[in-house]
Amino acid sequence: MFDRYNPSTVFYSIAQFLALFGTLDPITADLREIVRRTIEYREKHGVARKDILQLLLQLRNSGEVREDDDTTTWQVDAVAENQKTMSIDTITANLFLFYIAGSETTSSTIAYTLYELAMYPEILQRVQAEVLRCLERNNLKRWDNLSYDILQEMPYLDLCIMETTRKYPGLPIWNRECTKDYRLSHNDFVIKKGTAIIIPIMGIGRDAKYFPQPMDYKPERYAEEKDRNNMTAFMPFGDGPRYCIAKRMGIINVKAALVKILANFNIETQPRKEIEFKFHSTPVLMPKEGLKITLVKKY
Repeated sequence: MFDRYNPSTVFYSIAQFLALFGTLDPITADLREIVRRTIEYREKHGVARKDILQLLLQLRNSGEVREDDDTTTWQVDAVAENQKTMSIDTITANLFLFYIAGSETTSSTIAYTLYELAMYPEILQRVQAEVLRCLERNNLKRWDNLSYDILQEMPYLDLCIMETTRKYPGLPIWNRECTKDYRLSHNDFVIKKGTAIIIPIMGIGRDAKYFPQPMDYKPERYAEEKDRNNMTAFMPFGDGPRYCIAKRMGIINVKAALVKILANFNIETQPRKEIEFKFHSTPVLMPKEGLKITLVKKY
């Protein structure tokens, strides 16, 4: 029901408006030129790659994305320029959004996880021991040859990342648009079609009604105490048709980084201190004083 909102459209419209006044920055211009040349080369030479740009090219040329059957899914049919449904500017805006959304949320999740581990020595010891056992079991050095399969052998690290994203979601709010009139079940209030909706993901994740002792960092809540938590309220990656398309890639990147840090460094414990956030022009969480921890190289 809450669908239709596309942040890249907003960013593109603002950028297009500012460009009229000569404010198009060189990074945006360079990115657009890279996208333009790549699209031109792929269409000219019939190049098909399994990436997000190829899917956007399908939308541009046919107005739809094919079902994944590993044969024709990634092919793009050539059509006349006046029949294409997406401009290069729109494709560039979407690709820029993917880059920003993935890089900032990944790095912040890594930082918040390390910060919390520094204040919970028992949790730190348990997850670090799991990492070292897994690497030893697979005969790996602390910095070499991590694979997808090996990263799946660290279930407690998964729980830590879940707890981090509950308490510190990549985006504290989600924007949606109501696609049809909807009457709330507990009263007669009707959300009208077309109404802009703001969903407080961070507030829901820190609500004791859904997660007991919400300010405590408790990875075990998703295993031993899962029945006490309302997992429907766990949605740091969104929900429904706008569910985060890069969730799995983001988690893999976070796990790989944490594994290398935990294998090569000790984290000095520090007193418990909740993070204060500042208002900022970006939609992500910005700590007022940064996140300060001390890493000590093992060897």
